[in-house]
Amino acid sequence: MKIGMNQKPWKVMAVTALSTSLVLGGVGSYPLHISAETNTASLQVSEDINLDSTDIVSVIVELEESPETLAIAEAEEKGESLSAAQAKVQVEESQDEFEEDLSTLTTAYTITHTYQTVFNGFTIELPANQLEALTEAEGVKSVWSNDEVQLIDPVFSESVLEEAIEPYMADSVPYLGVDRLHVEGVTGAGVKVGVLDTGVDYTHPDLAEAYVGGYDFVDNDDDAQETTYDDWLASGMPEFNNNGNSYYTSHGTHVAGTIAGQADNDSEYATLGVAPDVELYSYRVLGPYGSGSTAGVLAGIERSVEDEMDVINLSLGASINDPLYPTSVAINNTVIAGVTAVISAGNAGPNLATLGSPGTSPLAITVGANDVPLVFTDFTGYLDDTSTFDLVNISSHFDTDFDELEAGEYEIVYAGLGSVAEFDQVDAEGKVALVARGDFAFVDKIANAKAAGAEAIIIYNNIPGAGHFPNYFGEGVNFIAGFSLPYEEGIALRDAINEDSLFSFGDRSESISSGGILADFSSRGPLNGTFAIKPEVSAPGVNILSPVPDFMNGPDYFGDFEYAYGRKSGTSMSAPHVAGVAALLLEVKPELSPADVKTTLMNTAVPMTLDYSVFEIGAGQISPVDAVQTDMLIQAKGESVTLDPNNRIIPLKDLTGALNFGAIESKGKNVREFQSVTFKNTGSQSKTFTIDYDHHVDFRGSKDALQNGVILQTSDTVTVPAGETITKNVFFISPKTAETGAYEGYINITNQADGSESYRIPFAAGIIE
Repeated sequence: MKIGMNQKPWKVMAVTALSTSLVLGGVGSYPLHISAETNTASLQVSEDINLDSTDIVSVIVELEESPETLAIAEAEEKGESLSAAQAKVQVEESQDEFEEDLSTLTTAYTITHTYQTVFNGFTIELPANQLEALTEAEGVKSVWSNDEVQLIDPVFSESVLEEAIEPYMADSVPYLGVDRLHVEGVTGAGVKVGVLDTGVDYTHPDLAEAYVGGYDFVDNDDDAQETTYDDWLASGMPEFNNNGNSYYTSHGTHVAGTIAGQADNDSEYATLGVAPDVELYSYRVLGPYGSGSTAGVLAGIERSVEDEMDVINLSLGASINDPLYPTSVAINNTVIAGVTAVISAGNAGPNLATLGSPGTSPLAITVGANDVPLVFTDFTGYLDDTSTFDLVNISSHFDTDFDELEAGEYEIVYAGLGSVAEFDQVDAEGKVALVARGDFAFVDKIANAKAAGAEAIIIYNNIPGAGHFPNYFGEGVNFIAGFSLPYEEGIALRDAINEDSLFSFGDRSESISSGGILADFSSRGPLNGTFAIKPEVSAPGVNILSPVPDFMNGPDYFGDFEYAYGRKSGTSMSAPHVAGVAALLLEVKPELSPADVKTTLMNTAVPMTLDYSVFEIGAGQISPVDAVQTDMLIQAKGESVTLDPNNRIIPLKDLTGALNFGAIESKGKNVREFQSVTFKNTGSQSKTFTIDYDHHVDFRGSKDALQNGVILQTSDTVTVPAGETITKNVFFISPKTAETGAYEGYINITNQADGSESYRIPFAAGIIE
């Protein structure tokens, strides 16, 4: 028997824009504590809210009546006809009945947002002691906390400090082969892409011609610009909040540049995005400090559907792993309406089950993050031409000349932890500064050294036995040449420095990292309760160079876009790569549904450099050329979960590129479950494929299928005539003696006549007692 959703009462959770540094923790095992019991209470607000208090709280109310887009789809599914106008009337009537009934229960409320298109409900402010009465109003399905949306930078863990450094490069477009598609004229022309984020700097030369319009749900106007430096000056607010985020923002511009950058800037760093000819829209749902609310995100999703976007990108999410969260429900309905939704998985890895919402939407394309190859620079450092030190480059100014650096000889000073006060105590002008890691950010140490006039900075590790730290910060106007040094070498250099010491850089070498390594911060699946595979795919998301507003470099650079670029890491950066490729697909194959886009990306994904669980990378790293050029679509007819008007779990049809058998309750009996898989050949030649399987053993705790007698069963081959679709059933068979736990792997599908044409489908099942 398959098990449904184990939904728990919500706590207030920070909602994060999914970008920047690394978060690491324990590896974790599969979360198979799945129960058949479901919390169907209407009131799903934070446990911190005192329901006896008169304090004003903001909540999201979901009504029982289906929103407009879902109502139309439901009617079509039944073979009935429902016009958009009729669906709108139904929604408005349900909202009128709710408001009329609510006014008889309480008058102490204010409606701040109304939703009709992909979510039927409201955002309401009222005293906390009126929440229980609110749930009794006519047609109420659920009441949720209006959670804060806040940019939160993950931090590096100390657990990987002894590992080899893995630097990165910004050139993810050639790495993915997208430049080959551009040469063929595939650039996303005519496809409308919406970015729900902090806004977009549409004055940036790389984005000016791509930008079409949008809406600002923070200031409620048509100007979806980022929060600017001038906005900060006028606000009287602190420049940085407690999380270290600046009042002025750049996140949305960076995301948009990856999708739609046109490389029009007069700068050697001009960015060509994945789909430079798309029609770019910005929906500003995060304001100063990168802060906003779930209500604003819902409003942005609604508007993007009303504006008939083809693709939307949400590089943000709440740290709530549940497909029934309001934004996840809205995204499901957005996809049903025909919009391809691409969502960041989250930055809470490497533990399993760390996905965030709306990346938990079963119908969305949820994206993990991996690195790309980089050519990086190493030096041997010489102190007084005797002692040698192993240096790895971690930063540079846009104008750094390593030839010039290598030709020089420099005095060297020790500046403690590299604070402003410590640099004030030494003369660093034209010298090399040595500082220790610790207490505050690397980028601040580097910027402080630059402000003090240093020529270069060396940062040594502060943990005995630790090697180079795995940070690479790239170029910046506030950076100078920066280098990493292991702990023991750093201590030795510090102790050897005297007032006559001279330091030089020699033996320069270059190396290339492998790329295709999953970022430790990338959130993992499975989807809570359903045990479904997510993320679906991975894409470059580590140290990605993309446009940022000019004001991010400070007042001296206002109006100067030459260096208006920055590197950011996170699944925020990987999602727009996938959104861009989705746009390329839709340019070439406009008939594809969102489910077809997702399935195509999964079918053609390629293995990563290392081995990973399917819950970490889904089908693998996207392969844009293969996705655009394939004439096959291999799609599983699966089911996820949603709620009916009475808050009961019901199936949600989910066409995807994975076989999600879910959590299966064995009860000491043999298990035999199946899913149908369709093989659609849109080409002109008949094809015969061989089918085999890779069963993972001990991938994040997965069980040994062979040892436990667990098998997948289907045909060994399948022949698909040109222009036809063939259906095969795939059975998951487990004897009653099989170990409880997770069984996973890949189905490999290879063209018998052309071994270079191959596809793979991830599969997973969880056996519980």
